[in-house]
Amino acid sequence: MRHKKLVAITIFLLSCILSPRLLQAQENFEVRQVDFKGNKTLKKDFLLEKMALKEVSWIEKKFTKKEPFLYSQELMDLDLERLKRIYQTEGFLNVQTALQPLLVNEKKQMVKIIIEITEGEPVVADSLSLIIANSSENLDADSLFRKISGKLELKEGKRFRDEALKQDTRFIEDAFRNLGYAYSVADYSLHFKPEKLTTGIRYTVQPGPVSYLGETQISGNKNVSEEFIRKQLKYKEGDLYDKSLLDRTRQNLYSLQLFRVVSVLPEREPQIQKSPIPVNIYIEEAPRITTRFGVGYGTEDKFRTFLDLNYRGFLGGARRINLYLKHSALEPYSARLRWIQPRFLGFNSTISVNPFLIRNKEPGYNTRTFGVNIPLTYQFSPSTTGKITYYLENVQQRIEAGDSEFLNMESSKFLYNKSGILLSGVFNNSAPTFSPVNGFNLSINYKINGHIFGSNFNYSRLWGDVRTYQDIGDFVLAFRFMAGGISSADSSKFIPVEDRFYSGGSNSIRGWNRSELGPKRESGTPQGGKSIFESNFEIRYPLVWRLSLVAFFEAGNVWEKSWSYDFNNLAYAAGSGLRLETPIGPVRFDVGVPLWNEKRSPQFFISVGQAF
Repeated sequence: MRHKKLVAITIFLLSCILSPRLLQAQENFEVRQVDFKGNKTLKKDFLLEKMALKEVSWIEKKFTKKEPFLYSQELMDLDLERLKRIYQTEGFLNVQTALQPLLVNEKKQMVKIIIEITEGEPVVADSLSLIIANSSENLDADSLFRKISGKLELKEGKRFRDEALKQDTRFIEDAFRNLGYAYSVADYSLHFKPEKLTTGIRYTVQPGPVSYLGETQISGNKNVSEEFIRKQLKYKEGDLYDKSLLDRTRQNLYSLQLFRVVSVLPEREPQIQKSPIPVNIYIEEAPRITTRFGVGYGTEDKFRTFLDLNYRGFLGGARRINLYLKHSALEPYSARLRWIQPRFLGFNSTISVNPFLIRNKEPGYNTRTFGVNIPLTYQFSPSTTGKITYYLENVQQRIEAGDSEFLNMESSKFLYNKSGILLSGVFNNSAPTFSPVNGFNLSINYKINGHIFGSNFNYSRLWGDVRTYQDIGDFVLAFRFMAGGISSADSSKFIPVEDRFYSGGSNSIRGWNRSELGPKRESGTPQGGKSIFESNFEIRYPLVWRLSLVAFFEAGNVWEKSWSYDFNNLAYAAGSGLRLETPIGPVRFDVGVPLWNEKRSPQFFISVGQAF
């Protein structure tokens, strides 16, 4: 018995002696990976961003020459405390952080860090109220708070967060400034109940006197006239002070694309609280002439290049001229000229005139189109846009030998005219722009060709596209659904090839090449159809650095008849791909494999931008 006790004591003493030496031996080892366990609420990327010790992948070291972080027990202890405080600001007061045993590669002198987080239960807001102090005005605090409480980040029953509390305090302060109280000051007090992990929030506002807007001074403009700038203001001298109008003025000026800096600053003096309040507008104009040039490669359009020329302030005001030239395998030549007039029928509408000449060389058709588009766009809200476009086109189609649709044609060229209206509506609150992780994108389009507008063919085309994005932990789930149909009012039922539906390709069903799905001519080339259905599902997962992995499953097809869908005849595909984030969007490589349809080889795609 004594012998066993002696062995236990010896092992304990040795561990006490060797443990510091082991930790010391790992000092200055390269940090290869940092992982977390138990972080159900906060994502790994968010936590890593706050730490002093960070992981640097082999790719980052190789291609960006980024120096790796070296392990330090002192920094590790600081990071554990820092993570604890971060969680506490997010409402988890009883959070615990602990470092698990390091995974050490002695040969390569690398360590893998695993941090275990026990979040515990969060603090929840259980009541919110508003008090108006030191006001000579007869303000109803309860009524005002009911109007703004729905827009607050913190609500009853929601997890308490320090940053959300600060945002809500500023929002309440601004809400009073939008009502004329330019010098309003908002604060808060908390009524914390530790046994229940709940807190009440009481906001206190000192509104100050009612104020009005005074004279506006404009500076910094060189080519844009002061008179034009004043026409864009959303307020006038003598109006009741309203911060939202000042913000809208700044957004209004910036959206003209004439300026790269716009500052709208009221001269508020809290010590004096004077009224009226002068406003200073400072602008810095964007270059009047800008040029963009680019080259690239994709598996569908092969080598591509473009030239984009812009001239701002054309003929004065906010008018712009844009010339866009492009070449690729799919568009051997494309020239588009756009004259753009913002504020056509009001602050939210824009009209443009767009003559163009385009040669399209698609797998299913070869056309030369000359025409003009005249779109009128209206911005209903930051996320909702409507557009009505009149178009007039002259099309020359090169007929494929033996095409059954043109058996009696003596020429190899088919000429026709098109004219009509395209109605479009878009709702898009997805973000960020190039690689959305949250939000919803809906577009609906209806095209009326011919009829009262005059054309060689009379038909209507309706199609819609729905996309949703949701981040779940480190994963992003992306879903797309698209359907459409074409109806002809002619006895021939002929639809021009460029307006038919096609499926398959890098932005469609990726188990097939571009336009391969659907009806075929006798030669095997795509004929296109009058009905389409497509659905796409993707799982996106970040790997290292700017590289991410994607897995997808897709189904769809095109049918020859109008509004005819045979869901027993869908084509299915699955695959995977890589995304490399760049300033112009993700560069992607995808491999798609057909499923349950026919034995086909995998399809490979290289392109720029997400598939949807």
